Amino acid sequence: MNEAKEVKMGLTGEDVQSADPGFALAGLLAAMGDSDADPEAIAASEDGKIIAERMACMGMPEDSDQSKAYWAGYEKGLRKEVHGEGLEKWASYIPLAAETDPERRFPLIFCLHGAHNPIQLTESYGIIQTAAREECIVIAPENENWSSIEALYNFAKENYPADLSRVYCMGYSFGGFMSSRSGLAHPEIFAGIGMGGMLFAGDVRAHDLDGQWYEEYTLTKEMLDNVREKGLASILVLGENEMLRLLPLWKEPEGEVKDGVIPLSSDDKKKSFNNLRYAAGCKPAVFVGPGEENSEVGKSIGARFEREEIRTYCGRRYFIGDSVKEDGECLFRTVSCEKMVHWPASAYADLMWEHISRFARDPESGKLKSSSRMILN
Repeated sequence: MNEAKEVKMGLTGEDVQSADPGFALAGLLAAMGDSDADPEAIAASEDGKIIAERMACMGMPEDSDQSKAYWAGYEKGLRKEVHGEGLEKWASYIPLAAETDPERRFPLIFCLHGAHNPIQLTESYGIIQTAAREECIVIAPENENWSSIEALYNFAKENYPADLSRVYCMGYSFGGFMSSRSGLAHPEIFAGIGMGGMLFAGDVRAHDLDGQWYEEYTLTKEMLDNVREKGLASILVLGENEMLRLLPLWKEPEGEVKDGVIPLSSDDKKKSFNNLRYAAGCKPAVFVGPGEENSEVGKSIGARFEREEIRTYCGRRYFIGDSVKEDGECLFRTVSCEKMVHWPASAYADLMWEHISRFARDPESGKLKSSSRMILN
């Protein structure tokens, strides 16, 4: 199928109206939050200003010289190209260093977009910004089915200077859902996955989305055992005030979310969470409900962790819970962003990359290996 996809933000004109010129960020954030969200405060914050700056990319025509020049001049620079049309469209971002050092190999990131969104929206997530600084190849496909990703992976093997021991999949919202699907089904390809704005590690029925068909997906015990044996780094980054009501884990969905394609009841979220812990070599989680928390991290996420930490970036706190194996290694990390709605906060991509970039897959043994490399202090 190569039909033109209906591109929309999933928002009405009324949703995004505000006194703010430009992208009317407060209105957009309001549509992405629950009843406890404060979109005006987010938009006015240091964090919100960074989000707005990243969304400025959306004001540049997708395949324009302006957009290409922006990425060539951002951080260490990326050469952007847009390929194909309709559901076969995809964008590539190749480090400029590949042109001056042809023997060098670069990490490869598949960056997956959200539901109803154009692939260009991935430029606002922070993932491509991180890739420009860290010098990674990025591929952003319109079609996020495995057949498409596999074809683009094979294309990259033959045509790009990719380090095939360091292949990652990172996405937001529906892209986080598809990152989980691909990573758990094909851990032999990926060293790590980053899931933003979505908690999914389970089963989902077949469905259509904007003219693109997605087959039924069943996460079996055999698949989880395969991931556990091979190893796969994973990180889940969610906001406290998402319209999807993903956190804390005991919270139940409302409205359209309740009957959506992706199962997000409290029981479903907990099952997915434990599947991710199992895949990472950990015991089942101890979940906590209202009033049962013994830490701020537990209160925000709804589970207890072997290791916890709180960091602050741009005035916003991030509650970090590490699921740690008996040998002390953490493959699965969970991050809750204080008072954030269903939109990538400024540190999301860096926190994802900090965790998964420490891992690579040994090309000879196929096993996951880790290093002490970190990018955030």
